[in-house]
Amino acid sequence: TTGACPMADVTYGVRAQGFELETVLNPSPDLRITAGLTHSKTKYRNDLVGTTTGAPLDPALRMLPGNFMSNAPEYVVTASMAWTPQLGSSGMSALFYVDTRMSSDYNTGSDLFLQKAQDGFAIVNARVGLRGPDSKWSIEVWAQNLFDVDYAQVAFNSPFQSGTTSAPFTDANGYPGGRQIFSQFLAEPRTFGVTLRGKF
Repeated sequence: TTGACPMADVTYGVRAQGFELETVLNPSPDLRITAGLTHSKTKYRNDLVGTTTGAPLDPALRMLPGNFMSNAPEYVVTASMAWTPQLGSSGMSALFYVDTRMSSDYNTGSDLFLQKAQDGFAIVNARVGLRGPDSKWSIEVWAQNLFDVDYAQVAFNSPFQSGTTSAPFTDANGYPGGRQIFSQFLAEPRTFGVTLRGKF
């Protein structure tokens, strides 16, 4: 439990500091490469209180002070490459495209319980296609989450699943019991398909 403070002393509870870098390269007319890096420390303050009146923080949120906010990784790296070479003098062109997003570790829970942490991961999407003259038609084969990476969008305490058969389902301080069960909403698995386009 954090302490209280006079209402007049209450200020912001979160600080975000960092930088973002982006670059675009066009080494040839039909090749485009992009890259980006975000470094962000989005943290709760150490002397966090619970309300604008200066009341103490709820004990259930005891993990918040001094830690990163939920769903706020410290590092995110993105990159993409698109190559659209002409196919001889036919007027047709090919498409080769790939992009990726890499994220460092973060916690998906609003209470930051350790069971809700998500390890760093990288997602890759890709697309290969063929376009007709003047882009009057095209066909593309694509895949999202190409390597079928499993990761959680959010984790939460499972309702009515505290691991005990009778109340109370929490300990004397209101924390989840030692046998608390947690659930997750997972992100989309690998998906793939074919896209056809035409202009009339």
